[in-house]
Amino acid sequence: MRSPVEPELGAHRPHDHIDVERRRGELSFGMETRDNVRNYFAWQAQLFQEFARGVIIDHGSGTGGLADALLTAQAGRVTAVEPDEQLVGVLQRRFANDPNAEVFPGTLDGYLAAHGGASVDAIVSSNVLEHIDDDVACLRIMHELLRPGGGVGLYLPARPELYGSLDEEVGHFRRYTRSDLVAKLERVGFRVQRVGYCNLVSVVPWIVTGRVLRRRKIGAGSLQLFDRVVFPVTRRLEAWFPPPYGLNLVAIGVK
Repeated sequence: MRSPVEPELGAHRPHDHIDVERRRGELSFGMETRDNVRNYFAWQAQLFQEFARGVIIDHGSGTGGLADALLTAQAGRVTAVEPDEQLVGVLQRRFANDPNAEVFPGTLDGYLAAHGGASVDAIVSSNVLEHIDDDVACLRIMHELLRPGGGVGLYLPARPELYGSLDEEVGHFRRYTRSDLVAKLERVGFRVQRVGYCNLVSVVPWIVTGRVLRRRKIGAGSLQLFDRVVFPVTRRLEAWFPPPYGLNLVAIGVK
């Protein structure tokens, strides 16, 4: 495993800048417990595997749950791009013995400076773009990094009206609508191949937790119950009957 150091960017603020301190608030219900939601990441890897081949970037990899699922699915060579130094150490230990894994400590801007444009075949980004102030600029960097025909896969929080205390706690700038996401992808040059809502079953619990009770965390036990019991059932149902509304959006764009 090779771990390059991100080139010095001076005073330039990366286009995919993340407030890593605030995002660490997500550890309690999204990252610290990611190894306990294997079904969730295996599903994402399967979803993105239709285009994720060759050289793949896992953008904002966190502790590497999605990267690990992509490697398990033998999707290709995966580079975990992560700006949080604390999580870089976690990733380096996790993938130290995997020849198909690489950890890049930094941002997509840094990766672009180190490797140049048209240098990767696919980019996956799960629950990251909402942490970035200028998400269009970030999508533009992704487009520049991809080779012609390469794809980007996004998994994002959906519906602005669902924005609540849980979003505030971890530094979410926004939740997306389908039309807004399509417009942003097309604006930077992507051809939208797929976009749709998912995770309808979680909408009511999210409203109760984040907008009614105004809680700041979701317990690990609730996540495990969702991953092991609820998610496998809803995944199959939504594959047969795609919901018109949901807690999340999935999008795939092609350069």
